[in-house]
Amino acid sequence: MTAADTTSLKRIHAAATMSSYGKILGWLQPILEDPATPLEAVEWTLVAVEEHDDAALLGYVAVTARHIENLYIDPAAQGRGVGAALLRAVEAKVAGPWTLRCLLHNPNARRFYERHGYAVDRVERIVYHGEPLVAWFMVKPAPRA
Repeated sequence: MTAADTTSLKRIHAAATMSSYGKILGWLQPILEDPATPLEAVEWTLVAVEEHDDAALLGYVAVTARHIENLYIDPAAQGRGVGAALLRAVEAKVAGPWTLRCLLHNPNARRFYERHGYAVDRVERIVYHGEPLVAWFMVKPAPRA
């Protein structure tokens, strides 16, 4: 991944996070907009690009083993199937079961994941940029053979 790609992913991360959580977690904005704030370390990342617009990045999914660490879609591209396509790409790349965490502040994301076969397994306390938050731990079982 190039430095320009990382910059684009950080922009999408910040925009999508603030679109979902800005009214509730406004303290995140200066952290996410700080160029020194790194993306979370993961094993691999897949990106979605606009095929007809100079390959503009639309979103990304960052994964460690079978755990989806982050799925962020540019707010301008939300509702166009980008997130669903990225989930399918993860599931095609690595065998399930797959897991993820979704902040309780984002019931829309929970409904999105439930539509794609994920179910809440438990509620966990996490630390996000140094602050304690609560998240649903969700699991999607592997398809039966």
